[in-house]
Formats: sequence, C-alpha cells, structure tokens
Amino acid sequence: MSDLVTALEFIPLAIISILAISNPISTSTMFLVLTERMSDEEKKRTAVRSSRYSMAILLFFALTGMLIFQIFGFGIGAFRIAGGILLIITAIDMLHPKTQGSDVSEVRRDISLIPMSIPFISGPGTIVTVVVLMSTARDMGQGLMGVELVAALGVFLGIIITIVVSYLAMTHSEKVFSVLGQEGGKVISRLMGLIVLSIAIQFIINGIGDVLPDFVDIVRDMSSTN
Repeated sequence: MSDLVTALEFIPLAIISILAISNPISTSTMFLVLTERMSDEEKKRTAVRSSRYSMAILLFFALTGMLIFQIFGFGIGAFRIAGGILLIITAIDMLHPKTQGSDVSEVRRDISLIPMSIPFISGPGTIVTVVVLMSTARDMGQGLMGVELVAALGVFLGIIITIVVSYLAMTHSEKVFSVLGQEGGKVISRLMGLIVLSIAIQFIINGIGDVLPDFVDIVRDMSSTN
C-alpha cells in the first residue's frame, strides 16, 4: 500500500518536472518571433505540427529509453548524472533569459520540427527528464506491475499536459505577452529555472547513489588483488 501511495505522490512530481523543463513561456516567445510574418492559419498549422512532433518524440524516448541504455551499455546512474549536468546548464540559461528577437534573422519555411519541436518543446533537457522519470517509475514498482503503471502514468500525463500547455502557449502567444509583458515572461522563466535547477541537483544526487556501490566494489576488488 505504501508503494502505491509513493507512486501516486510521484505523479504530480513528474508532471511539474516535465512542464517546467519544457518551459512553454520560452516556447511561446520563440513562436511569436518566428511566425511574425505568417497568417493566423499558418500559425495554427505550425503549432499543431510542432505539438504532434513533440508528442511523438517524447513518447518514443519514454517507451524506448531503457532499451537505448542496453544498446549503448551505460547505466541509469551515469545517465542521471549526465542529465543533471545538462539540466544545470539549461537552468542557468533560464535564470538569465536573453532577448530572443535579436537572434532571429529570418523566418524558416517550416519551423514546426526545427526549432519548435527540437530544441524548444522536446529538447535534450526534456528528453533526459522523461527517460529518467520512466526509469524511476520502473524502480518504484519493484516488480509490482500495478505500482509501476501508476508511476508511469504520471510521466505520460506530464508529456500530454506539457504538449497541451505548449500548444496553447503558441496559439495564444500574442495574448500571453500582452498580459505578462517581456519582464513578466522573464520572471516566470526564472522561477521555472529554479525548479529545473533543483531537479537537476536531485538527478545528480540520485545518479551518484546509483553508481557509488559499483565504484566501491571496484575499489574493493582492486584492493583485494593487491
């Protein structure tokens, strides 16, 4: 019963983690700049395609992340540490938001996959988070399929909610920034950056906890051979 309660508590954590790292406010900023010369219909089509691509990418890594570990021969501990470092870099960028408009010189013909889906909605940080959360959900189950499914549900809900919020942020980007203003958007990005930084540090702590026993065993074996 306690395992099920833990899995239920994991659901809001997974949702908040994926949503914060994806950062729909930043996505809406870039969408507003890159679609400036598009008609309303073109903007809507671009938002729909971007959402579909991002959903497919995140679901793919959620379902195949552990298989990728097996193919390349590295463990979840190493991935958590590497992902935590990557998220720290992402968080620093979020804590010091830049003016996006100056970096855009021209509008791409189709921006739905690149750069809207990758790297903005489903970028490396979001992919890392999804894979690590799915691994955590599996570990949480400890062989209990029901508990594992409940925890995994949190990850899938996080993906769906993030895509929906990102879609709404794109389609209502002009309204969002007329309400928030540039400074308001920066404040929200900084708040999300703090959340992402906390998540990144926890990823690294968990990763060290995963690899430390193996490291201790290696040192012990080396000592015994000497």
